[in-house]
Amino acid sequence: MILNPETPQVRDHTGGWRPMRQLNPDETNCRRDVTLAPTRYVADRLIIRTTPGDDPDPLLDRLRERAAARDLTLEEEPLDAASSRDGSVRPGLALKLAMDDDGDVWDLLDEVAADTDADERKRIGLDHVLVGHRRGTGSPVPGDREPAHRPGPAPRRTHADGTRPWLTAQSLRRPVVAIVDTGIGEHPWLDGDRVVIRDASVDGGPIGTFTEDEPDSTPDALNPFAGHGTFIAGVVHQICPDAAILPVRAMSGDGMVREWDLIRTLERLLEYHLRGLAGRARSAAVDIVVLAMGFQPESSDDDDYEGMLRGVLRDLRRAGVLVVVSAGNDGDDREIYPAGWAPHVRRVDGRAEPLNPADLQADYPPILTVGAANPNGTLADFSNDGPWVTCVRNGREILSAMPTTFNGPEEPQIVVGNPVRSTVDPDDYTGGFGQWSGTSFAAPVLAGELAQVLLERRRAGRDDARVAAAWSAVHAVTGLPEPVPAR
Repeated sequence: MILNPETPQVRDHTGGWRPMRQLNPDETNCRRDVTLAPTRYVADRLIIRTTPGDDPDPLLDRLRERAAARDLTLEEEPLDAASSRDGSVRPGLALKLAMDDDGDVWDLLDEVAADTDADERKRIGLDHVLVGHRRGTGSPVPGDREPAHRPGPAPRRTHADGTRPWLTAQSLRRPVVAIVDTGIGEHPWLDGDRVVIRDASVDGGPIGTFTEDEPDSTPDALNPFAGHGTFIAGVVHQICPDAAILPVRAMSGDGMVREWDLIRTLERLLEYHLRGLAGRARSAAVDIVVLAMGFQPESSDDDDYEGMLRGVLRDLRRAGVLVVVSAGNDGDDREIYPAGWAPHVRRVDGRAEPLNPADLQADYPPILTVGAANPNGTLADFSNDGPWVTCVRNGREILSAMPTTFNGPEEPQIVVGNPVRSTVDPDDYTGGFGQWSGTSFAAPVLAGELAQVLLERRRAGRDDARVAAAWSAVHAVTGLPEPVPAR
């Protein structure tokens, strides 16, 4: 399919591009009695959570019939198999419709959803486009990315390195923090195989949509999200130097990722984690996942959307993996996802109290959503907030690592004298550090704190069952009470 170059596009995991739409509530017809809201989505794909087994799926059959009635060709893409889970696969499909550049799946989805009961309707949705939570729009604004200098020594580990990045010399298992983002570039803190697990793969392929290398620049400028993943990794490393960091590149340099690609990536990350738990060579058990991205759903009435993304995040947590998500930088109180799936809380003196204790489950820890604070502790003006935000951490003017290979085409505004004096080169990061603001950089602060608690528990010989250990770390860092398991 040849796309019109003027059509907004988003990267596809196959290496191509997909047409993208922005839903405008004022211009969109809807057969259902719902309040529409703006959202980005892939114009020619839907996602459906199918029913297990070989039984017919009436909802999928209805989609096929309606597509055929519109002379649309429907291609079905299942998730990759998960070999260590007894051959089981999360039931679900991405449905690609062959259509011209002006085509749009919205009308088909709306027609099918209008003829479907509420519970069934939760199984089908748009292929939303998630956007990374960076601060700044590409033009110079307060809190946007800029080069910086970090005086002083690098963070120091307290445990000598072992044979693999996730082991110490004494075979103590380091906490593993997976950063699902733009990848991790070159930096003295993160080079070699001591801190970053750079050779991670599942069945010979990368865990994420792309290889783990950080994207660099366009011919005219550094990509808007260039350095985003490296910056997050640097924050984690400063908070918990003994953590091992797993780069999982799912986001391109424009900061966008399709929901379906994120689902595929997280399924493969879960597979990598389960292989690590089983002791498989070259695989590590994962302790924490950091997600600094999100999407706003097309309807505020769909906040209980039970799609596949929510399902794989729940499966990761059932396997003892903590999920830390940034709250977003819209300065709003409207939920974005996956951050909005965190249990609602009341924040009191820096601790979180559940509004409904029944929201906390003993068999898996909650999603933890993080807002951004100013240096004086007040909530940053750009930070989203609401009862779905678990806690707030420093997120304004953060200093962290940037790839030393990044040196864009911009020049200093002033260069005078002999010897030469100049203003800062706005996109020269060869010094290795930058300053940036956003909830993206508050989330890894919490992730580092959780990693440090897990490490201290292991050092003290308290290697509890994974879910119990995860919950203990959550309670220690956020104050959320550990639920009592059902008898």
